Amino acid sequence: MTLSSPPISADVPNAADAALVAAFEHRVVTRDEPKLPEPLRFDAASVQARLRQALQPRLRQRDPRRLRVLAIICYHFLAKPSLFSTDPALVKALALSPSGLTRAWSELRQSGLVTLLPVGRRRCYQLSREGEDWLLAVVKGAAPVAQTL
Repeated sequence: MTLSSPPISADVPNAADAALVAAFEHRVVTRDEPKLPEPLRFDAASVQARLRQALQPRLRQRDPRRLRVLAIICYHFLAKPSLFSTDPALVKALALSPSGLTRAWSELRQSGLVTLLPVGRRRCYQLSREGEDWLLAVVKGAAPVAQTL
């Protein structure tokens, strides 16, 4: 007399089938839920990318190199309330000629984002009130009011 296991009934699912059904059920239940946005990142590259994206319509600037320069300048205002036009850290990060740096400051000034503060023989720039509001909105991922020149 041999012992054998009872025949497996077709209507009793095994564990793998139950997991498959559960996965399908979850997919059906969640199919109409909106996808969650990727969490906002605050590393330098992510913030500068948001700055470039926000500067483009505001300044009507399409040159990616120019937008990179302007975004780096704006990014430096996160750490300091005012910057000298020839700030060593900024000059090193931008690797621009003095005339290129002057043009960048001029562009930000004309847009209303920065104001010029004469300090002796040196030029010192600070964010305008509007520039502070704009920069905070961009960094936090909110849509700033798009004001163009």
